[in-house]
Amino acid sequence: MEPGAAHSVWRVPRLIRRTAVAAALVFVLVALGATAIGMDAGSSVGLWAIAVAMLVCAWRCYLVPYVALTADRLVVQGAFAQHSVRYSSIRDVRPGLYGLRVKTKAQKSLVGWAVQKSKYAEWSHRQTTADKVVAEIMERVDHSPRRRRTRA
Repeated sequence: MEPGAAHSVWRVPRLIRRTAVAAALVFVLVALGATAIGMDAGSSVGLWAIAVAMLVCAWRCYLVPYVALTADRLVVQGAFAQHSVRYSSIRDVRPGLYGLRVKTKAQKSLVGWAVQKSKYAEWSHRQTTADKVVAEIMERVDHSPRRRRTRA
């Protein structure tokens, strides 16, 4: 959880974010080194394209995603899109290998992949951050005021 945040926010763990950025920078250094020693232009452009792609992937997939709990809704920021859902419309939340699987009453599904639970943790019945986040979400779901449908 982010310290000092007004709302609860969970991101990809810091070690994983740093590792992704370091791996992308290795690609940049290889492209830089290959360009410096005089690699032919086509190969050099190809290496730079891969290095830039790795930087973009590290940024979008490891630095951007988060799961946030606000006063009235769950906000899930993925690599390319942001979704929010009111607590009163959440039916179920489960932790998994690919993130938090959120199912709504309108049969819509969301995946918050910033918070994941490994298969090893699942098989060994270990409590993880994903379990704590699910518990906090479900507590807010249980205490959220139910909306009444009105007919026009």
